Amino acid sequence: MSTEKEIDKIINDIKRLRNGELVSFLSQSGIFYKIAYGVTIPELKEIAQSHYGNHPLAMQLFEQEIRECKILASMIDDPSMVTGEQIDTWAQSFTNHEIVEQVCSNLFWKSEYALSRSMEWCLSGDELLQKGGLIIAARAASNQGISDSIFEPYIEIIENFDDTQISQNKSTTAFTLRQIASRSNNLNTMVLNAAKQMSESVNEHRAWVGNQLIFELDDMEG
Repeated sequence: MSTEKEIDKIINDIKRLRNGELVSFLSQSGIFYKIAYGVTIPELKEIAQSHYGNHPLAMQLFEQEIRECKILASMIDDPSMVTGEQIDTWAQSFTNHEIVEQVCSNLFWKSEYALSRSMEWCLSGDELLQKGGLIIAARAASNQGISDSIFEPYIEIIENFDDTQISQNKSTTAFTLRQIASRSNNLNTMVLNAAKQMSESVNEHRAWVGNQLIFELDDMEG
């Protein structure tokens, strides 16, 4: 079957699963796409099963202005074939938090080019790119083949986030620091020290992140 016919079949499968209630929920949550059919993530995972590792198909799916096609692309692509240029190009079409979470969690963090982009994105002033950078760092923290020293700068970068940046990605910030802390006693101590500083902030979002981490990391340290 040609790639074009595969895409046509996938889109037809998507349309059969359309869910108007989910589309409305996405809109009410501030998540907008040019076209969205409201197919759930578990349903998309089922569609993806027969296409895993198909890089050419993933590339063409992501070009479709359809929510479900873009998410499917992140599910089926082969991480070993993802280039830095692809990461940059796909990131340019990040328009909402859902697509950032799906693409970075499903695919980008597995690429050899991901961590360099992650650092750049965390240092940027772009809310969605910062979220993507944090997710990549958090997911990559599970890879024990990476040196702990790679993750140390993220702690300082997050400490230097301004209050707006913290509030925009509060949960993701806490998740990233938690994952980094889980790698080793040294990183746990570094994150815990940062969390104690954050917990003393007058900003409620920064203090929330700090207190959440203290509650969890004190137990790990003990």
